[in-house]
Amino acid sequence: YDAVLRVLRQSIAGAVVGKMHRDWQKESQNMMNEEMLSLGLITQQDIDRETEDEMACRKYYMHGLGHPLGLDVHDVGFANEPFAPGWVLTVEPGIYIPEEGFGVRLENDIVVTEQGPVDLMAHIPLEADEIEAAMNS
Repeated sequence: YDAVLRVLRQSIAGAVVGKMHRDWQKESQNMMNEEMLSLGLITQQDIDRETEDEMACRKYYMHGLGHPLGLDVHDVGFANEPFAPGWVLTVEPGIYIPEEGFGVRLENDIVVTEQGPVDLMAHIPLEADEIEAAMNS
């Protein structure tokens, strides 16, 4: 959970005006590689053998980081446009371990602004102790 939360927070911070979606995705995959390496899910050898099209983390992080929200739940046509002020994006990192029947996915929505990303879900508890406190109240 904490590994996915770190990737979520870093990915939110990385959603800035001018960034291309593919670069944002690649950054999240690099972060996931580091997290999965520290968790023992992948090895340095896996990372060394990866290709541009097949990152080592794809074994457990097999989907995109996020997408624009707009008139449709999954707005399309953004792949070749840089993030611009006013874009609303989902941020959805996850780690799935099928052989254990287990997965963690965190989803958040943000707005890209000139001053940096605005977390539309900042009021929702994400830290484990915050969640436990909310459940016990």
